[in-house]
Amino acid sequence: MSKFQLGLGLGSLNSTLRFDGSTDVKIEMNTVSVSGSYQINDKWSIRSGVGLILDGKLQPPGHLVHDVKPGGLLAIGMEYLYYQGEGYRPYIDYSVFVSVSSTRTENPVNLKNTNYFSSDLRFGARASWIINGNIFPYLSSRLFGGPVSWELDGTDVLGTDIHHYQLAAGTAFRYGSLSTFVEWAALGEKALSAGLSYAW
Repeated sequence: MSKFQLGLGLGSLNSTLRFDGSTDVKIEMNTVSVSGSYQINDKWSIRSGVGLILDGKLQPPGHLVHDVKPGGLLAIGMEYLYYQGEGYRPYIDYSVFVSVSSTRTENPVNLKNTNYFSSDLRFGARASWIINGNIFPYLSSRLFGGPVSWELDGTDVLGTDIHHYQLAAGTAFRYGSLSTFVEWAALGEKALSAGLSYAW
């Protein structure tokens, strides 16, 4: 069993934030990240990641698009294998992750830059299958929440994602010690991600 895993991933996020309980702002962000994990034993593993926010946009109602500048993100969490599947019975695992991200946005009218900061606590459950020892399709559900701080029209605002859930499907492919994956979350917080990893 491989103890360590190092990965590189690309991600794209599309969702809606609600600030001060009434103002809905569409958000898009594109990221690149490096992650690492350590298998503690047959059940538990720890995973962490660091990444860059490449670009994106925030679209308040009745406003022009605010461009998202390059920023950073951090994440750390644990995964627990609850049930080891066999045949058509899936593997079941649970996870909990904490993440933070920070960047700046540019107002399209006065070109002023403002701070954007978000934190997130996310609980996940995943069902996965093994096909021919090398293909790993899976279904995943996640519940999450956390504050987002920003500045809109010169006023500090506090918000959060309107969905607080994400339903995703993905597949991983293994080639010896190298693996690739792709995942699409179409319900709740929408996201598309892909990447590769190396285990040893």
